[in-house]
Amino acid sequence: MMDEEHQIQKAIAQYLDIRGYCWWAVPNGGSRSLITATRLKAEGVKAGVPDITLIHNGMFYGIEVKKPKTSTPMGRLTVKQKTMIRSIEGAGAEVGVVYSVADVIELLIEWDILGD
Repeated sequence: MMDEEHQIQKAIAQYLDIRGYCWWAVPNGGSRSLITATRLKAEGVKAGVPDITLIHNGMFYGIEVKKPKTSTPMGRLTVKQKTMIRSIEGAGAEVGVVYSVADVIELLIEWDILGD
């Protein structure tokens, strides 16, 4: 994960903790050796899974964190991320793409779970 994206996800993590949500990060990114990558894939690790999983009132919510546009281009979804999002939404869950803590707050409002 790029440093800027890391800082955004770290701030989101702090916000979700302060709000008391049930959530966790999915550490799918990063470089791994071929042996480790093969082992993780065999264990069920899937490409494209959102960065953050949030469970609220029995519902799954996925949050994909991307870098906002700065002096460098905005982060974009990969083909595997788009495919996984369609699969998750097809199973009845919600997924959102965010570029900031403010975007997370907007998602929580949209999902009608802010303040529960």
